[in-house]
Amino acid sequence: MAKAVERELSLGEFRRIALEEARRQLLNARDTAESAAAGGFVKRVPPPLIQLFSPEEVVSDTEAVRREAVQTFPQLQSLASETVAIARRMLNAPDAEDLLSEYRQLLTLYKLTHDADQPSDHFAVRARGKSIYVRSDAIGNDPDGAPAEVIESDQADHAFVAAVANLIAGVRRAARSLTQDEHSAVLAAYRLLDKGVQVPRAYRGIGVSGFREHQTCLSVANPGDGHIRVTCSSARLLGGTVVHIEHIDRDGERDREKLEPYRLPAALNAARVRLHTGAAAPCTAYVGRPVFESGRDMLKSVHMTASACSSMFINGIADCKVGIERMTTSEAIRFMRAVAGNALRDGTRQYLSAAFNVNLPIVDDRAGATTTVAGKFEIARLGIDLAVAGRFEKVTWDGSSNVEPSIPIVEQLTYEQFIDLVHTAHEKGLETYISAGLQPPHMRTCTYIGVDGVGIGTSLHDYNPESGLRGQLKAERVREVLDIRDAAAREPLGRGAALLARMDRMYFEGTLPLALDSKRRSLYSLMRDRKDDYVVALVEEIGVIPGAVVTDEHPVIAQAHRVLNSLDHDPVGLHRERDWKTMAAAVRELVAAGDVAELYEVLR
Repeated sequence: MAKAVERELSLGEFRRIALEEARRQLLNARDTAESAAAGGFVKRVPPPLIQLFSPEEVVSDTEAVRREAVQTFPQLQSLASETVAIARRMLNAPDAEDLLSEYRQLLTLYKLTHDADQPSDHFAVRARGKSIYVRSDAIGNDPDGAPAEVIESDQADHAFVAAVANLIAGVRRAARSLTQDEHSAVLAAYRLLDKGVQVPRAYRGIGVSGFREHQTCLSVANPGDGHIRVTCSSARLLGGTVVHIEHIDRDGERDREKLEPYRLPAALNAARVRLHTGAAAPCTAYVGRPVFESGRDMLKSVHMTASACSSMFINGIADCKVGIERMTTSEAIRFMRAVAGNALRDGTRQYLSAAFNVNLPIVDDRAGATTTVAGKFEIARLGIDLAVAGRFEKVTWDGSSNVEPSIPIVEQLTYEQFIDLVHTAHEKGLETYISAGLQPPHMRTCTYIGVDGVGIGTSLHDYNPESGLRGQLKAERVREVLDIRDAAAREPLGRGAALLARMDRMYFEGTLPLALDSKRRSLYSLMRDRKDDYVVALVEEIGVIPGAVVTDEHPVIAQAHRVLNSLDHDPVGLHRERDWKTMAAAVRELVAAGDVAELYEVLR
């Protein structure tokens, strides 16, 4: 029998959903009017601090939005007044039928597609008694029309959220809008997420360098709403893209010692972005630098950071970036190892990322004496060593400072230095990432150096040169960067960077054929010196590396298969201190047993 899932929303729960939707729709109408008046530009407003309001306060706030909107845009008078009138009636609706009727009037007022206009709609919203029910028949319907068995258990919440995630993915593929009932189902899923129901675990990980479809991925930074409206709404924007969730406003404070230029986003927004992204692209989040009390209270700081990471990881966030600041090197290693030991995550696919700012000197106290490392390149190199020692999976280099806008990081270090940094990090098994001040044209250089992730946020948003204000995230700017990346990847240095990343990864694993190691080092030298013709010749000479196959397998299983395939090609691992053949025999048994956790430890 087919399985349907039906969720009951009490009158109070649905009333809150409906009232908050009235306020949101009116805010969107105001923004649209403002955009039209500014020739299509909408200024970016820092995301509000999410607070809990009573239903009465939501209506009062909607009324305040109405007054402010019609004062500036008189053409909104009728729409805004009717919105407030509906909100008041919804606030006082005595039963589910009346509340749902008023809510449908609101959606019709804002021209959301009527359900009858979209025959593929599998969701239905109905009022019964004192409750409103949202039902999905999208889970394995019987073709013969047999009545569906309704899931009524604790698992139903998870099944409903999963059904909504599938709905959003299907709507994205079909490039259509949500119907009224589908829109309501998404809002109901938001409510479940707010109550702690987890997003389905079918998430996309970042993978490993050299073995992705796109070696260099664009990491689009936005606090949340821009991703839902733009990034996640189009399949064209998700190929080789990482959906990065972070608060990127300085709120008028330029001193980064007082206020981080990037900060932790709301966990509620991260969950919603994950719901909309599904498994179409990896989602990552910025957690930020640790908060220390006097005397370097490592215990509390570690637990706060690990808990923030855990709240992201449980909803399928693939990577959490932690700022490694205000610590000596020995403190940083201890802190990172403790965070890695406390965060709730799948360490085989969910990464911890150590973020180092190249403008902040680091006190190195590992040798007993203390030295201050102050050069940008030296700080970046030190970050690699600390990330490895701290058992993090990724190193990131940031170039923000008290200067706004930030100087592009690819102009703060040379091309040759970045080639060295990325090459060295990949040899040590780390993923890499750069950010600060980057513009779309910089994506070409980023692709040439082979860095895994490129963080761009501010410049992907609209810009008004007259006022100097930044606007909302723009789909065409995201697509521009992806087009630059794709073109650069086909060029000599782009091809060389992808191959070098693959060979460096296999060198780290020990799976690279020994006969190709000298060619790997030669390719690095040619890439560093930007000798395009020689790079192309060497790339073609190397050709297909034995065992180097890009698959959709779990990254640990894929590495295990490369280990087993390497036995036929005299791998570099065979010439290291470790007993390669004994290790490979253990790997073979673990692959047969499907023991990913043990494989992960054996292969590290």
